[in-house]
Amino acid sequence: MQEQKMNHRVKSILRELCRQDGYVTLSAIAATLGVSAKTVLRDLSAVEEWLTERGWQLQKKTGTGVALAGDAMLRREVLQAMEGQQSVEVYSPQERQKRIISELLQRREPVKLYTLALDLKVTEGTVSHDLDKAEQWLKGQGVLLVRKPGFGVYVEGAEEKLRRAMVNFLYETVGADQLLEVIRSNLGKTERLPSGWAQSRLLNLIDQDVIGQLEETIRETEDAMGGRLADTAYVGLTVHLALAVQRIRQQEKISMAAELLAELKRYREYDIARRLADAIAARFAIAIPEDEIGYITMHLKGLKNRDGGAGIAQQSIGNFELVKVAKEIIRAAEGVSGQFLAQNEKLLVGLVNHLGPAVSRLRMNLEIRNPLLAEIKAFYPELIEVSRQCVEPVERQWNVVMPEAEIAYIAMHLGAALEDSRRRSRIVYRVAIACPTGMGTSRLLASKIEKEYDNIIIVDVISSLRLEEGWLKEKKIDFILATIPISDCSMPVVVVNPLLFAADKKRIADLLQRLNGQAQTETRVQASTVSLQEKLGTLGSYQSAILELLEHFFLLGMETATVDGIIDAAVRLCAKGESEQSQLALDLKEREAKGGTIIAGHGFILLHCRTSAVQELFFGAVALKEPLTGIHGRAAVSEEIRLAVIMLAPLQCHKNAMETISYLSQMLIERPAFLAELRRGDQAAARLEISRLLEKLYKGKSKMVLEA
Repeated sequence: MQEQKMNHRVKSILRELCRQDGYVTLSAIAATLGVSAKTVLRDLSAVEEWLTERGWQLQKKTGTGVALAGDAMLRREVLQAMEGQQSVEVYSPQERQKRIISELLQRREPVKLYTLALDLKVTEGTVSHDLDKAEQWLKGQGVLLVRKPGFGVYVEGAEEKLRRAMVNFLYETVGADQLLEVIRSNLGKTERLPSGWAQSRLLNLIDQDVIGQLEETIRETEDAMGGRLADTAYVGLTVHLALAVQRIRQQEKISMAAELLAELKRYREYDIARRLADAIAARFAIAIPEDEIGYITMHLKGLKNRDGGAGIAQQSIGNFELVKVAKEIIRAAEGVSGQFLAQNEKLLVGLVNHLGPAVSRLRMNLEIRNPLLAEIKAFYPELIEVSRQCVEPVERQWNVVMPEAEIAYIAMHLGAALEDSRRRSRIVYRVAIACPTGMGTSRLLASKIEKEYDNIIIVDVISSLRLEEGWLKEKKIDFILATIPISDCSMPVVVVNPLLFAADKKRIADLLQRLNGQAQTETRVQASTVSLQEKLGTLGSYQSAILELLEHFFLLGMETATVDGIIDAAVRLCAKGESEQSQLALDLKEREAKGGTIIAGHGFILLHCRTSAVQELFFGAVALKEPLTGIHGRAAVSEEIRLAVIMLAPLQCHKNAMETISYLSQMLIERPAFLAELRRGDQAAARLEISRLLEKLYKGKSKMVLEA
């Protein structure tokens, strides 16, 4: 008798259970599958029924999770039993509504409810209810949903509104970070992303092959604009152009008022947009009308480069106007907050660089996106209110209305300045950050602490294996933040995750409350007495470290691997003799066994150590096509690990060299583009990105050291 088709999600849950060697929580399974824990709970009875019918058992433990009762051999048997069964996709109401919206936005002709019901495997009544929800969203985009009995459903609206709806749908459904990953992956030349979300969320709104082919053209445009684009700007431009190509292919034309087009032709951005359009037309064998070039021009005028400034060197808004309005905002902020900000040059420069492209976008009615809007409103409502009262000069000067997203951006600038002002007269805690190597995960933690706390000064990043009580007292350290437990230490130690989760912040807050202000007062920096010879020596140590990292960088690709397999590959590359290779393998495995090497939420594992097996710095990565297996503490991991980063330093290593290699680990989190290049497995592109990062570090150090 033919077996009944298996619910696709039931199959996915079973597959996840088979990958675990112990209990796993429902929330962890839900995060992996991209659904809610309630959905997993609802499907769990079907999972248990399927297992019971075949003589297997699902174990449940309150507060711990669920697990298959049996060993690795049993899990293999379960996987083999599943492979012979077909699966059927089941969608949640939200997933159905997203698929309906995507389908309607793509189609040029009506679609019948029967067709949608058949595709979504639900009744027509359910589709009708989903359409009610979809209609509300479409209305908010200025797009009309038309329902004609016997004829079908379709959307109507101006091409400009339809495209804006498509872009908003992509950002809301996929998210800016995942869009960046899609774009950086150059999908026109490599494999698609896993079907877990690429097919169900991108939903063919934009052709992924087009994205890959646009990369070279956009790079040429960046050169004409005088600098590399910020990641958000790069994503926005790529999505805009990919969508334009697809709509032109479908013979959908966008129109622009003749007077606006004539005005845009006066700007330098129009010439760049025209050259960009010519290149795209040649590459894709399409004709691009002037109105389309006008919209590309508008988009270019609102871009930012990586330094936060305008993407085009010559702005339509004069710098004098920007400085004048920025100073008015600062004076208004002083009046609202009661704090002195007029001498904060960093705030003035930040506001000027931000306002130029922002006002251009507002004047041209372009969308302003702020991925942190919800978080800023939830956690910093007082800053939002301060910003709201300070943006009046912008609205008055250029006759625009500042949206919430833009008010939140201004709040971020003002918030940093206000906190800096408060900190100048505040007692602060002097802290050392410790991990077994004194690099890697500790640098990630240092980066988080610097951003989260204005009353903590990180004195140094040290090795937890070589704590010196005398040094701690000499540096007047108040407490230690460590990535692993530390014994035999006379001062307070807080053990936290390198990514500083909510529970870690609670532990830090508890300690600060116990210390109750018993911290060292911040001392003023005295005039430098460092000689030129000493300064050049310091810069030389940074130069040597950078040269070692560039010389010893490696990037490997593997189909499948375990942690031990990756360590073996790294050992063969980095250590010379057999004894050095054995020592390096031992040191890496000992560090990995201590835990904290999986960088949760970012999908990679950081294998690092200080070792006698190498005499110079090494930095490399291994990109995997299949998820990593054999990870320490795998039962606690709710995401696929497809990248391993390896960092090595000698036992006796200059602190500036340690700072340099640790800077790269910090950039893995702060620069998603860096991580994306490593995942792609393109060694030349990754080396170029590392060179840029280290050059930026060296320039900053040069200025700081020489001006000290």
